Amino acid sequence: MTAPRAHEDDGAILVLAAVLLIVLFGVAALAVDITLKSTDRQHLWNSADAAALAGASQLPDGLSAESEATTYALANDADLAGEVTTTFRCLVADTDNNGIPDFGEVPGACDPGPDVPASGPPWVCSDGICTAPCVPADGDTCNTIVLETEKTTDFAFAPAIGIDDGTTDILSAACRGTCGTGLTGPVDLIIVIDRSGSMTSTDMDKVEKASLSMLNFFDPAIQHVGLAVLPPADKANECVLEDSDPTEWEDGRWLIVPLSSDYKDTLNYDFDLDGTNDLDSTSELVQKIRCSTDNGWTDLGSPIRDGSNTTTELGDDAFSELLNNGRPGVKKGIVLLSDGAANQPADVANPCQFADQMADVAKNAGIEIYTIGFGVDTRAATCNADETGPYGESLWGPGGASVTRLLADMATQPSDDNCTVLTTDFENSDGDFFFCLPKDEDLNAVFLAIASQLAQGSRLVQLPPGG
Repeated sequence: MTAPRAHEDDGAILVLAAVLLIVLFGVAALAVDITLKSTDRQHLWNSADAAALAGASQLPDGLSAESEATTYALANDADLAGEVTTTFRCLVADTDNNGIPDFGEVPGACDPGPDVPASGPPWVCSDGICTAPCVPADGDTCNTIVLETEKTTDFAFAPAIGIDDGTTDILSAACRGTCGTGLTGPVDLIIVIDRSGSMTSTDMDKVEKASLSMLNFFDPAIQHVGLAVLPPADKANECVLEDSDPTEWEDGRWLIVPLSSDYKDTLNYDFDLDGTNDLDSTSELVQKIRCSTDNGWTDLGSPIRDGSNTTTELGDDAFSELLNNGRPGVKKGIVLLSDGAANQPADVANPCQFADQMADVAKNAGIEIYTIGFGVDTRAATCNADETGPYGESLWGPGGASVTRLLADMATQPSDDNCTVLTTDFENSDGDFFFCLPKDEDLNAVFLAIASQLAQGSRLVQLPPGG
């Protein structure tokens, strides 16, 4: 009878234990390296997202956006040097999911340039949005920055099995503006419309449609809107302008609709005739926009801040309404449209200078001002009522400074790019708050571009597959 070989079993168990211990340590080592890579990946995501958001805050200035994004990424992780790539997109809405950007989104939200068609490639559409490549260096207006980066994680234990490191690739996109989902930034806005005699009924029809398009674009729960006019309106019937004699304007009203949020309470008005009711026809704001008439002289300053109202009480002007009735902490803005130079108030020596001063009062109070030169003939429309001062004949010669100079100066971030509306369409090449447009063009794009800029904010976005 053979004796038991207990010592041999003990040896086998030791070998098995040793193998299991190696496997256990291998699994533990692998877990450590996977955790290390996962940690690096999360850190890289955080850095890329933050960098993309920082870059988006500078759009549509592509050069600044790229610089800000790269600087921010490297500040968070110096190891990313040489591993950060930025490209740009135009991101717009496709609310009916028909594979075509919604009307007005281009160039309202962004503009990928004349080489990109209205639909089809290179547009990529999915889940209610469309994107197309956008190149700021080519003059395109881009609202989305895409940041691609990668990082290599050096493993601690995996080299024992021939794996020295692991690479993580990250793509993060951030957009500024409407970004295909509507306006999310709260705004208190006063639209100031020039209804003077040089604005024809056809002009007023275009202004009406563009103003209503802006309302349609807005969310009344987030964006509150009021209306002011020049010349002032008759207090008894605000669809009628005050007496054509400026000396009788003391009984008029510049602000004819205070800040309101009722313009979509009951959708019963299809203003754009697309078969869908968009606005509430019973809203005072909608009614007053629709009843505009044209007559009289041009006072560009008083609708912003009535110089005759020297008290702190509520006045019939945009400035007083925004400061007295605007919501605390909400961005405040004024959109002023005109086709000519200021020639009033009657008791002011230099009306253009007065208009610029009233704009400064508003801007100094934190109100953003957007100005639109609608069909301004830069060769003929001048501040000829100013004899002295920064816009007068004494400085600029006969006729004084051009209207474009005045409107550019009145806008926030003034920059007169000498737009020539006689030969170009919708123009805002330098990214300031001054726009100009010929009267034979559609105003909608300008109003929607301003709407987007007013309520813009940077946020991370998910691009369509392949976009």
